[in-house]
Amino acid sequence: MTDDDDVRGGGAGRPWYQDFFGEEFWAVAAHEYTAERTASEADYLAAVLDASAPGRRVLDLGCGTGRHAVALAGRGFRITGADAGAWALRQAAATAAAAGVEVEWLHLDLLRELPWPVGECDAIVCVQSFGWGSDAQQLRLLREARRALVPGGLLILDHSNVLTIAGHYVPEATFETEGLRAVFRRNYQVASGRSAGSIEVRRGGAEPVVIHDDVRLYQPAEVRDLLIRAGFQVERADADFTAGREAALTTRYVQFVARNPEGADTTAITAWERPAGGLVGSAGSAGPGDAVGPGDAVDLRWSPDEIDFVRSSVDRAFQGVTADAARAYHVTDPYAAAQAAPVLSEHFGLDLPPDTVTAGTGATGLLHACAALAQPGPVLHLRGGHPDLPRWAARLGTEAVATRIEDLAADLDRHTPSVLVLDRPTITGDLYGRAALDEIARAARAHGTTVVLDEAYAVYAGPDASCVPAVAEHDNLIVVRSMSKGYCCGGLRVGFAVAAPALTRRLREAAPPLGANGYGLAVSLNLLAQGDVFAALRARIAEVKPEMSALLRGAGLAVTQGAACLPWVTAPADDTGGALVEKLGLRVKEVEGQGFWGTGAESGTNGDGLSGTGAAGRGPSGPESGGRLFKIAVPLSDARLTAFRAAFAQGG
Repeated sequence: MTDDDDVRGGGAGRPWYQDFFGEEFWAVAAHEYTAERTASEADYLAAVLDASAPGRRVLDLGCGTGRHAVALAGRGFRITGADAGAWALRQAAATAAAAGVEVEWLHLDLLRELPWPVGECDAIVCVQSFGWGSDAQQLRLLREARRALVPGGLLILDHSNVLTIAGHYVPEATFETEGLRAVFRRNYQVASGRSAGSIEVRRGGAEPVVIHDDVRLYQPAEVRDLLIRAGFQVERADADFTAGREAALTTRYVQFVARNPEGADTTAITAWERPAGGLVGSAGSAGPGDAVGPGDAVDLRWSPDEIDFVRSSVDRAFQGVTADAARAYHVTDPYAAAQAAPVLSEHFGLDLPPDTVTAGTGATGLLHACAALAQPGPVLHLRGGHPDLPRWAARLGTEAVATRIEDLAADLDRHTPSVLVLDRPTITGDLYGRAALDEIARAARAHGTTVVLDEAYAVYAGPDASCVPAVAEHDNLIVVRSMSKGYCCGGLRVGFAVAAPALTRRLREAAPPLGANGYGLAVSLNLLAQGDVFAALRARIAEVKPEMSALLRGAGLAVTQGAACLPWVTAPADDTGGALVEKLGLRVKEVEGQGFWGTGAESGTNGDGLSGTGAAGRGPSGPESGGRLFKIAVPLSDARLTAFRAAFAQGG
């Protein structure tokens, strides 16, 4: 088992801790967590909180049966206790009721159910509940904890010191008392730092019950590193619940006292987010790509002739936008949300409040911001998808894991990624529908994973075919759109990300403000306000694409046509295909070759232009596509279409 594997010991796909901390465990633990020990630990926690926390609102992570939460509530703190164990929480609630104190209890998997449904906290305590997941999951937990804390808020994080445990580590031990017998079996894996094992519990004359665990044991220096990487300022490390006592090799329990720095998340936009009148301000081709074939006889790396079919709409968008728009510096609306939300709401036919919209420097700029959300990782992406986000995330120290659609469910379970990146449509032109996205988003949500859906190429299908409405149902979904591609306005450098409010706030932590320039924004909103402007372009693509595909197939290329509205086809970039392309004198792009549901010769579509495939993992089969593909633009103008036909007449 690697450090990033999901650690489980219960049913299939269930992490071990969801089944471990039940009645059997607590029957054994009650003999270790005595009332005297609990009182001593609670005294320490209360003293540190009184001295250093900015307020009385405290979140207890992994609260178990509530031994600290109830004690702190009795001392006047406003406590929320969160734990993955339903049985333990029932005991905690009963204990709180008996003590006459109020505590809010949350049944919550802190490693998977992200973001946490908690309010703002002045302090967080975590005692003997650290190390249940992978290092990446622990780092994600700490970053989520910092997001829950007010600026200057305090974290008290307790952990078991492996330096001390290792000196007394035995593979098997037995504990017996009246009516209880527990056999502990352990296997410490030095390379991973994990202690995996089981406890066989026999109570009275009942049959024994075996529960399994798999805990990451840390050295104090490793925990300190995780805290720093999560953005905390570490103030000190106490030993064995004694304030000011320095931790040593013989220290069994180490408590880190760390703080969410004042102003850590403050940027220049803080001064701009005051009510004030907004300043409103608001076509080119793609770059050359990889060339295959000599000369420029027929350049099908992109579609410069798309503009002929949307020019009137683009021209109207520019009308009325003066040079004054270029001076618009929307500092009171730094993400252009207030300006863009009404237009996007009308465009997509649903209510999009400003706190769900982020404008940025094209889809590229927004994807770069999403790469920051992929930390601590890993980031999971489909082979053949747009490579930028995974590569940027990797440069930030995040592991990037490539997968195939048939392996997606297993890889979500195995890696529990921070972010899953999807392209819609795929490189092979599969414009899969809402049902497939809904299934994937729900599966990702169960693992605490954010889904980034890149819809830059989906504009060809029109706004009604967008998955933007899905953000109302999936709080872990970001949909990215842009004004390039069919709009032929990539030079405006304007894109939009739509997500639920909480996720939008996280995205804005990474996205630079004022990414959408005033002039480009004004033109873009004018263009979007016209609705679906692609009817003529779609009609031309539908007219030409079948003929183009037939000519390429007749020459020997195994063409995947994709959705009828998309202005490109793909074919395997093997030796045979390369020779044919060179013989015909065509220039095309060569890209990574992995379709969404296979890359067969045809990708079926239904009447509305969406993929006819159903749920994830079920769809048209095709050849293994782990190699390279040619992406070949559809020639749309009469001149380019004539040159394309001539290439076959000459090359044949």
